Amino acid sequence: PRPARAGLACGDPRMDAQVQLATRVIARNVPVLLHGETGTGKDVFANALHTASPAAQGAFVAINCASLPESLIESELFGYRAGAFTGAQREGRRGKILQADGGTLFLDEIGDMPMALQARLLRVLEERRVTPLGSETSARVDFQLISASHRNLAELVHDGRFREDLFYRLSGVELRLPPLRERADRLALIHAILAEEAGPQETPPTLAPDAEQALMRYDWPGNLRQLRYVLRTAVALCDGTRLTSRQLPPEVVQGAQHAARRGRGADAGAEASKPAQESLPPFNAIQLNERKTILDLLETHRWNVSTVARTLRVSRNTLYRKMHQLCIEIAREAAASRHEAGA
Repeated sequence: PRPARAGLACGDPRMDAQVQLATRVIARNVPVLLHGETGTGKDVFANALHTASPAAQGAFVAINCASLPESLIESELFGYRAGAFTGAQREGRRGKILQADGGTLFLDEIGDMPMALQARLLRVLEERRVTPLGSETSARVDFQLISASHRNLAELVHDGRFREDLFYRLSGVELRLPPLRERADRLALIHAILAEEAGPQETPPTLAPDAEQALMRYDWPGNLRQLRYVLRTAVALCDGTRLTSRQLPPEVVQGAQHAARRGRGADAGAEASKPAQESLPPFNAIQLNERKTILDLLETHRWNVSTVARTLRVSRNTLYRKMHQLCIEIAREAAASRHEAGA
């Protein structure tokens, strides 16, 4: 079985690679840990993985660990027997873990789970048995586990805010979903979403050049979720068959204009920063791949070194040192222009 690729990737190489890797491991019931900024589609990805997994005939049960009060997470996850506590339903309640038996349990924002509950969850994952609150009887459970977080769990482990043993239990394989601003398939995603929002009985509106430029240049801090909301509103406001920038929110249009001004100073320095392939030192395959990755990120972020350093989770000095080692140079004039644009 294969995930519904239309909901995941429309030609972006990084996303395609993640889909292929996920498809292979999900068939063997390997736990999957998704990383990505808020709005990158972790829930859509998890649902597609469920559809592609051997647990597809069971339920897909999702719980957002950040949206529930700490006092409710335990009863939501593990359930409770009748009369377990004041306010409990008379007939008791099956928790999310029991509901996911035979299907998939998706724990979104797992990094926000309280430490005390992390220990209980680890025991369930190791023993494959769950005991509802107030009960002395445990029940056998079997499910595909998918977790997600926009936070760096390894850093939380280092800071003592997340259990190391649980982290290793969750991360059978870690997948990173790129933010929308870094995806090569943005235009294809825009057209796919427009078609969905128009509905099966309607022809989706075409994009006027000014609307397409604005949508492509904007940084999309809210990622796919924000893009979907913007296009849903734009389709509702569009009276004809052509969608223009007038139907887009002012922050999108103004943000795109600012990005265009910021990029003009960077474009001149970008070409100077890439020496011809034949003039490079004899780099090995790993170094050449590192160089291409950094160059791609620099171009995506319009040669903003600070942003690329944050994306790679390294310091600016470390990135500059790596760029020097890999013969990636930034023209002094372009750097000055970028500094002025960001001031």
